Amino acid sequence: MGEAPGVAVTAEGWSWQHAERETPAIAGLDLQISAGEKVLLAGASGAGKSTLLHGLAGVLHDEDAQAAGQLLLDGVPAEQARGRAGLMQQDPESQVVLSRIGDDVAFAAENLAVPRAEIWGRVDRALEAVGLGGFGLEHPSAKLSGGQKQRLALAGILAMRPGLLLLDEPTANLDPAGVRQVRDAVLRSAELTGATVIVVEHRLEIWAEHMDTLVVLGTGAGVRRRSPAAQIRTDEALGDELSSMGLWVPGRDPLRGLSIPRSAGADREDPPPEPLCPEPQGELLLHAGGLAVGRHSPTTRWRRGAIAPPTLTGVEVEIRRGETLGITGANGAGKSTLLLTLAGLLPAHGGTLTATAGLKGDGPGELLAADPHDWRSADLVARIGMVFQEPEHQFVRGSVAEELALGAEQAKVPGTAEPLYTPAEIDARVQRLLDRLGLRALAQANPFTLSGGEKRRLSVGTVLAAGPELLLLDEPTFGQDAHTFRELISLLQDHVDAGGTVLAVTHDAAFLRGLQARELKLQRGTPPPEAPAAGELFGGMRADSWLGRRNALAKLIAVFLITAALVVTIDVVSAGVVVLASLAALPLAGIRAAGLLRLMWPFALGAVVAAWGTALAAEESGAVLVDLGFTTISEGSLALGLALGARAFAIVLPSVIIFSTTDPTDLADSLAQQLRLPARFVLGALAAMRLLGLLAEHWTTLGHARRARGVGAHGGVRQRLRSTLSQAFGLLVQAIRMATRLAVTMESRGFGAGRRTWARPARFHAADVPVILGGALIGAAAVCAAVAAGTWNFVWS
Repeated sequence: MGEAPGVAVTAEGWSWQHAERETPAIAGLDLQISAGEKVLLAGASGAGKSTLLHGLAGVLHDEDAQAAGQLLLDGVPAEQARGRAGLMQQDPESQVVLSRIGDDVAFAAENLAVPRAEIWGRVDRALEAVGLGGFGLEHPSAKLSGGQKQRLALAGILAMRPGLLLLDEPTANLDPAGVRQVRDAVLRSAELTGATVIVVEHRLEIWAEHMDTLVVLGTGAGVRRRSPAAQIRTDEALGDELSSMGLWVPGRDPLRGLSIPRSAGADREDPPPEPLCPEPQGELLLHAGGLAVGRHSPTTRWRRGAIAPPTLTGVEVEIRRGETLGITGANGAGKSTLLLTLAGLLPAHGGTLTATAGLKGDGPGELLAADPHDWRSADLVARIGMVFQEPEHQFVRGSVAEELALGAEQAKVPGTAEPLYTPAEIDARVQRLLDRLGLRALAQANPFTLSGGEKRRLSVGTVLAAGPELLLLDEPTFGQDAHTFRELISLLQDHVDAGGTVLAVTHDAAFLRGLQARELKLQRGTPPPEAPAAGELFGGMRADSWLGRRNALAKLIAVFLITAALVVTIDVVSAGVVVLASLAALPLAGIRAAGLLRLMWPFALGAVVAAWGTALAAEESGAVLVDLGFTTISEGSLALGLALGARAFAIVLPSVIIFSTTDPTDLADSLAQQLRLPARFVLGALAAMRLLGLLAEHWTTLGHARRARGVGAHGGVRQRLRSTLSQAFGLLVQAIRMATRLAVTMESRGFGAGRRTWARPARFHAADVPVILGGALIGAAAVCAAVAAGTWNFVWS
């Protein structure tokens, strides 16, 4: 497959109106983009920029939507030109399809039927281009940070070598070095392949001088302006127009007019010098000494029984009243993990984290522990407010006004159940925040229906409503235009001026300057300390063990043969033979007893419960061993219960051993290539499995967010049930959003477009024969032993 030439884009009277909207996202769009042209697409929020990119990628599918006109790629309707355009979305999580980074980058090339011999060369070059070449092809994609996943998504698009690159705010989640790396990788790819490039970005500085054309969309009204991109820096009227739309225009400071000292070079692409701010003099609130932090609990066992290593160690920081501290560093340095630990939402791995009386409060506050992680959620919400990177994670009520009231309602006097605020005080705080946040007209609106900027302002307001001393924010300017950025800075300034303290994880130098923040810069470890060693899979088992290197289908056949011998009989002897044989195979799987116990204890408990239940419920036969009045346990019922429990455990044990050493992607490759199952079904199921893992992470994040809002699972049964249902609803919202975006990602990378190739061949080798024979021998030995012992009991169950 040769290099793809650039794609010519034509829009003729194209309009698109989503089914649930009263006005079109885009109306009457007429646009011509030449092959190889590099276009910077701009416009106010809601102008339809993302809709246009999705339309060009051919992934707009809504039968109830109203569409008109044509959207063509080289004269072909966009939906019929799959694979000619590569789309990069804003959300990094929903752009990762497969569990290993090499497979994820290869995914699009496979869908486009690129010859196998060519795929891995493309993968290596793409990973190097985006700065991920040092991780190795087997590195788990789940162990990348958000910014690294964004770069991984770009690598997947570069490997498919599309004729049209569609990038929707591609650098919004990246550190400064990553921003330049992604930009340069895009420009190099365009230069080498002649691809057409369309970039949507709020911050024009990074792209302006490298693009050919600026296209400005009017809200719902097609092209508002088209001009050479170079005029962004030289045309004063154009700059005014773009600034009025909330775009970050080179040479124009979004903080202009606020009482903030202007740093030299603040409008340059290069970060300005560190903000000039005095050393903090206020009262000490929180002190971290030799702090070690990580997403895993320090008691979590990992990697063959070892304790999970921390993400970051040796953190020394003092947080004082009235200061602003920016936590910076490269993607993957552990910034968000540190913030969650300082917020009392994650336990420390080591060192000390101590809240002083200034944060805990006087009098009853002495009842609070030194470490905020040990506080009740009601004590946290009035002292430490946490604003998450994704605002929707912390929404738990049905209206904006209710969201603002919640934090104040949950705040309690330290160590007591006494409300911190009266109903009148709560109402006054809500009314003041509605005005301050510019949300008065939306007081009764559902928080999930707000725009991105409105959601961000509301998320900050929900925390401020409880009056915390300490406000923590994770990437607060992510996805914000210049208008909402300015509003956010002003709001946080007011909090600091009132004696509050702000900590923020950020890549944004303008944010640090706007709040005159002191900077704590973290260093990234290489490789990331949370990453497992090469070859490790679920539960710390190893894919590079002898069994882990065997063909996935061969292992599946072995499990089938063993299971077949167990399902046709109910007896202890056959089950015992399988259990002993499975335990003997543990060294071949690289599994130690402790690791197996962590995986098997729920199944062992289930087997015991099944055995006990059968012994109680089965018909009486033989001598009665126990008479419970309402039922009896006899020799026959006990024997049947033991046989059923043993069989259930024996069926699960070899399956757990086999699948603990099998990467899901390898299994999918075998099912599709060797069993000839439809690739669309197999890979769709594989993506869904990864989505389930992400939802488990989101469940944890939602739990943290609810604890931070004072509505953690505590109190009586009714309150716990309500909290769990609220969290489940939040997870449902996230699941729908992620599934939709993941489907768009897969389709935009050519999934289901036709014939595909496979980067990893799935074949049987001589070393796989012992696996199948081993399964057959274990099954046969189980049957023969049961027959010889006289316990064989042939059934179809």
